[in-house]
Amino acid sequence: MRVRVRTYGLGGCGGAAGAVASARNVPAGGGRGNRRFRSLRVTQMTMLPHALERVPAWADAWRRTGRLVLLLDFDGTLAPIADLPGLAAMPGTTRHALARLMSMPGVEAAVVSGRALADVRERAGIEGAAYAGNHGMEIHSDGLDHVHGEAAAARPVLELAARELAAALAPIPGAFVEDKQLTLSVHYRMSPRDRVDELTAIVERIVNPLPGVHLTAGKEVLEVRPRVEWNKGKAVLFLLEHMRPPAGAPVLYFGDDRTDEDAFRALRERVGMGDGILVSRAPGSETMATSYLREPGEVGEVFAALAEAWTLASQP
Repeated sequence: MRVRVRTYGLGGCGGAAGAVASARNVPAGGGRGNRRFRSLRVTQMTMLPHALERVPAWADAWRRTGRLVLLLDFDGTLAPIADLPGLAAMPGTTRHALARLMSMPGVEAAVVSGRALADVRERAGIEGAAYAGNHGMEIHSDGLDHVHGEAAAARPVLELAARELAAALAPIPGAFVEDKQLTLSVHYRMSPRDRVDELTAIVERIVNPLPGVHLTAGKEVLEVRPRVEWNKGKAVLFLLEHMRPPAGAPVLYFGDDRTDEDAFRALRERVGMGDGILVSRAPGSETMATSYLREPGEVGEVFAALAEAWTLASQP
């Protein structure tokens, strides 16, 4: 299998497409909160609305149904992309806004990440949230612990791949293999750009002949995954079966990478089940998301705006 690798700068998603001046400010209850609703822009690449424009409708649906479900990717969404996985951290403003929102009636959250479950639980640290690690191959919430059986059975092959990849990639500066038990990640964000093709060829040569696993590509990373019919979309639907939001409740999935498109698609195909919010300065027309944010910091702004909308609506 030939994996197409897309190279990004160290900042993550790449530069913004040109933007046209915008649309409108969103009115919401007056007062200091309106400062959060800055002038919103729509990129030339797509006509997706900015997610802050959708807040009044989501808040209204939350009030009508009594429920709000947040489904959250971590890297590039809750936390800015970092040069090394261990350096990624959720900004304090986002954490505070999310904690405030989570304290309000009817709000539930799940973090759906490519990281190992234990890693993302520790790094996100969101009290009361459910967690899906390794793209949903392992899931934990109150009363639920699920590991995909076929994925777990691929562990011996992944161990072999991890050893061979680590040895073969040692001469390439900045490249390293992260063993996440159910998947492997080959990181090359800090590798020289002129060595990426070489790195890709090495990974393909080692992984493609192995039984029961396959390669996928993300932002400055190649992943070795068990060949199972499972992804973030299936994980989201699995979680929603347990969360059981009522019809019409807002279900919001925030994500930034191609792996999150599976979740956006799953929500679209389940009519009325939810919205995908793509975190990208240049959202392409091929996305299955229904709105966008320019960068991870704006995710926290949506949390704050939702909390403020609920507070204003609750005042006599």
